[in-house]
Amino acid sequence: MPLPQGKWLDVDGLRTRYYEAGRGEPIVFIYGGNFGTGDSASSAYTWSENLLPLSEHFHAIVFDKAGQGETDNPRNDEYTMAAVVRHAAAFIRALKLPPVHLVGHSRGGYAAARLALENHELVKSLTVVNSGTLSPGIGTNEVVLAKPPYPAGTRECVRWVYQNYSFNPGVVTDEWVDAVMFTLGIPKYQESVRKMTLGKLGSKLFLPELAREKRETLQWINEGRLQRPIQVIWGFDDRTAVIDRGIELYNLFSCHERRALFHVINQSGHFPFREHPKRFNALIRRWVESLA
Repeated sequence: MPLPQGKWLDVDGLRTRYYEAGRGEPIVFIYGGNFGTGDSASSAYTWSENLLPLSEHFHAIVFDKAGQGETDNPRNDEYTMAAVVRHAAAFIRALKLPPVHLVGHSRGGYAAARLALENHELVKSLTVVNSGTLSPGIGTNEVVLAKPPYPAGTRECVRWVYQNYSFNPGVVTDEWVDAVMFTLGIPKYQESVRKMTLGKLGSKLFLPELAREKRETLQWINEGRLQRPIQVIWGFDDRTAVIDRGIELYNLFSCHERRALFHVINQSGHFPFREHPKRFNALIRRWVESLA
């Protein structure tokens, strides 16, 4: 399913690509991944099965995170998750939206939770989807996705990576691969790959900072600071962020928030909103309408 016509917005000096459709309660989607990965590349297209269907009922918005998709790279080599979160919050402010329903997937789930913790006034509710980055414990991405049998950056490698993320390999369409290859080919994205790998910003800056801030984020959640309705949605068959980690994350939230739900989508890997979009969209619609 295609996205609507894209728009541009200056967000604290970063030229930011975004897509929106519909009217009503605002839902802002935050996809996963991070800048500078050479064998995969997330962009707003990740939510292409959800934006237009949900825009029939709500104001649905997807944006490219700092350094991902078509949005500018972070300035001054601020290749940190904190910079991503600051940009996301500034984007919501720039659109002058009322408090939004945040939906974050994978590393976007971490970004959404951190944004909500730091900017309560911007967020009405939070949905976290298959976020190994946010949940306690160690991820298994490195094991499941280790040593692709194809050269990094090729169509074959991209397809292999996303098929291994998924329960049903057939969900990885040519259009999805095309979207990833388009992002990988953007010169500023290639610059981020060089900085994260050859420049070692990934190992020396991004990952250590993320580990430190994850500990802080989980501590804040443990202290009951989130104070927003929250639902966790998890693909049961995700080998990169296993279901037990989703349950553990839900338990952290539900200790302090009575308005907490946990949904499991069967026969689904890391991208339940692409493997089972109708079911996922129905969960989001029911959730937002229950809080209206």
